[in-house]
Amino acid sequence: MRSTPRLRWVGFVLLVGIVGALSGCEVGDTPVAVLATAAITGPAPFDASFDLSYTAHPLDLAMAYELDFGDTSPRTTGNDFDVAVHHTYAAAGRYLVVLTVTDERGAESRDSVEIMVDNTGPPIGLLVGMTAPDFTAHVAGGGEFTLSSTRGSVVLLDFWGAWCPPCRATLPHLDALARAYGGRGLVAVVVSTDLKEEDAIATLDDGDFTRFTSLWEPGGKGGNPIAQLYGVASSDVGIPRTYVLDRQGVLRFVGHPTDLTRAMIETLL
Repeated sequence: MRSTPRLRWVGFVLLVGIVGALSGCEVGDTPVAVLATAAITGPAPFDASFDLSYTAHPLDLAMAYELDFGDTSPRTTGNDFDVAVHHTYAAAGRYLVVLTVTDERGAESRDSVEIMVDNTGPPIGLLVGMTAPDFTAHVAGGGEFTLSSTRGSVVLLDFWGAWCPPCRATLPHLDALARAYGGRGLVAVVVSTDLKEEDAIATLDDGDFTRFTSLWEPGGKGGNPIAQLYGVASSDVGIPRTYVLDRQGVLRFVGHPTDLTRAMIETLL
C-alpha cells in the first residue's frame, strides 16, 4: 500500500538521521518531491487537486517543479510550492501523474500518484472516500435544494439545531469558512433539526449568518429524513456534525465542525 506524504517525509528524516549517525557524513542533499492529492478517483469529468506544499529540500535550496498530468495536456511548471494545482480529466481512464522537482544545482527528485477516472465513482455511503447520499429538501423560506446539483463545487454540509447550544457556538466558525471560500467554489449548507422552521430562520438571521443555504424538513432531530439519511438522527451520533464533499460529491471530511480547518478546505478548492 502506498504510504501517505506525511509518513514518507517522516521516514525520510529518520533515515537521514540514522545514516548520518553511522557514517558521520552529511547526507540528504537532494530535493524530496511529495505529490499529495485529496481525491484520486471519481466519475468524469474529474477535477483533481494536487498539493505540492509537502515538498522540501534538506539544504533549503531553491527548487522548481514540473507537473505531468499523465494525459495530453501541457505540463505545468513553477517555483512556488505553497499551492494546490487543479486539473480536470474529461474522459474516463487511468492516469499517472508525475511531479519532478529540480534544485538550483540540477539535482532531481520525483514522486507520482495514479488517478483513476470512471463513470461511477466510489460507492454511496457515509465514510470518507464514499459518495455522499443525494437528497432533495426544502430551503428555509421557500424553494428546493438538491445536493447533486452542486457537483463541480466543494460542499460544506452541517447538521445543527437552534435548540442545541454547541451547534449555535460553531456557526461563527462555519460562517468564517463560507465567508473566506464562498467566492472560490465552496457552497455552505446547513440542515436544521428544529421542530419549527421559524426557530432556525430566526437564529440565522439574528447572527447575520446569511451565507448558508438553510434547509429544513419536519420531524426534528429524530424524524428529519435528511438527518436519518446521514445517520445523525440517532442518539449514537450527536450534532453538530459536518460533512465536506469534494467537487465530485465524494466525502472528504466527516466530524465535528471545529475540527474542520481551512487547510482541509484549501486542498479541495
